[in-house]
Amino acid sequence: MNPNEAALQEFRETIPIFEALADERRQQIMIELTQHAKGLTVGELTKIMQISQPAVSHQLKTLKDHHFVTVERQGTRNYYHVTFDGPLTKVEHLIHTLREDLKQKPYLH
Repeated sequence: MNPNEAALQEFRETIPIFEALADERRQQIMIELTQHAKGLTVGELTKIMQISQPAVSHQLKTLKDHHFVTVERQGTRNYYHVTFDGPLTKVEHLIHTLREDLKQKPYLH
C-alpha cells in the first residue's frame, strides 16, 4: 500500500470518530463528564443539559459505541465516564501517518 492509500485508509477509519464529535450535545455531554470524576447518570445529565432522558440516552449510546464513554454499574445506577484511549489512538495514528507522508515530500515543507 502506498503512502497516499495508507493516509486515505486512516481517514476512512477516523471519519466515524469525527462524526461522533461533531454533535454539540455529545460535545456537551463529554465536557460535563470530564468535570465529574465519579461519573454521571443519565438522570443527572438530563437535569444538567435540560433535555429529555431518551435524548441523553441516545447520545450516550453513540458515544459508547465509538468508545468515548464507559459505563460503571453501581448498585442500580449506571455511571458514565469519559474515555479517550481508543478514539484518540486512532486519531494519533492518522496524524502520525500524515506526518510520515509529509516527511517524504520535502517540497511541501
